[in-house]
Amino acid sequence: MDLRTGTIFGRMGGMGNTSNGLQARIKTATLLAVAGCAAVCRAGQLTSEQPAPGRDTGRIYYYVPDGLDLSRPVPLLVFLHGGDARTPDTAPEKYLHENGGFMMPALKHAPFVVAAPSAPPAPDGSRWNREGVSRFIDATIDAACKRFPIDRDRVFLGGHSMGCYGAYHLGQILADRFAGVWASAGAWWESDFRAFEGTPVYIQHGKLDCSTRPGYSGGHDKPRRHNWCGVSFARAAHELMARQDIEHVYDEHDEGHSLKFPAAQAAMCRFFAWTADKKRNPYARRAVLVTPCGTKHPDVERVVRARWLELSETEPGEIAVAAIVLHGPNIASSEEDLDRQTYSLVLRRWSSGARIIAENMGDNRFKVQTENVKRFNLYLSPEMGDLEKPFTVQLVTALPPYARLSGDGKSVTVKAEPVSGDRDYTARLVLAVE
Repeated sequence: MDLRTGTIFGRMGGMGNTSNGLQARIKTATLLAVAGCAAVCRAGQLTSEQPAPGRDTGRIYYYVPDGLDLSRPVPLLVFLHGGDARTPDTAPEKYLHENGGFMMPALKHAPFVVAAPSAPPAPDGSRWNREGVSRFIDATIDAACKRFPIDRDRVFLGGHSMGCYGAYHLGQILADRFAGVWASAGAWWESDFRAFEGTPVYIQHGKLDCSTRPGYSGGHDKPRRHNWCGVSFARAAHELMARQDIEHVYDEHDEGHSLKFPAAQAAMCRFFAWTADKKRNPYARRAVLVTPCGTKHPDVERVVRARWLELSETEPGEIAVAAIVLHGPNIASSEEDLDRQTYSLVLRRWSSGARIIAENMGDNRFKVQTENVKRFNLYLSPEMGDLEKPFTVQLVTALPPYARLSGDGKSVTVKAEPVSGDRDYTARLVLAVE
């Protein structure tokens, strides 16, 4: 669908009345109290705190757009700023400030509160892609929920440039926390994007990110480098997600890297509109657990839980992931050079890892592919099947990379056991892979 400044592609893949009234009044009073606490964030203005949540250093910035009604639950965007190793803790202000911020004026009409922490220090520009940064993002969400009446089922992760590196990375590690992920003008190198399964992704990138045209260099004395944030990364991510049937939108606009370009602002507004009907989905029909997880630039992170899948025991072995290979000149000296900046996709092997790919087939039936897995748990809710009846699980192993789940494999019948203390699930299946 052509929207003038960009081309968008979609998925390629029993209490009584008195008690209820009391509960409603308590809920309203709680929301108003939280909104009162948020009053220090005046609509249309920016506030900051130190240190950043979950850390001893850094800052976090909060922005509340004009007209956002804080008397009811509202969405949240956790925004990851761009920059490099030298970018100061005040970087989010350059994006969010009402007077000249990179995301302005479009952000003034955004449908969510924005929480923007500063990136943890690192020796290079991969500051969001370090092991353990996921804990800071969880802490950021918790801090925002204490300050504002955030709807935890409508939390989004987004990032631009260096922050987009982080969005591609952390969006996979924490996919079950988010209603959607916004990846703007960044890069990735090695990954299995199926870790996004159940969480839609909005990819935005300017096709002239590495252009030689005046004003497109982003403050550099030469055009931007292909291996920094070239549009090849976005095109490759789109190709992979389409191949793997990951729900996503691809929005390639006709200008450069900065969010200040009119075409980038228009794409950002389309992302804002895209969030309107998105909610976190703990009961997605398909779920994928990949460990280690992320984009390996430079780190990946060990995970044991992804949505309704939990890894209990692994065995040694490697897993295959997708990787991008760039072609053409790294710095374009002409428009012809820009056209020569392309990519190809290959498979890489991670020396140690495990993977579970599962699908709820309905009627208390699941199909599961495992790699290097000995034992795992499959969590359930009444939305996912009849917990009073046995479940049939078809186990498939050793499929080629990115193959569709087949009908072959061993079937086991198992009864659900109850669990407590889980926000989304009330039972689980305990399974072993022979």
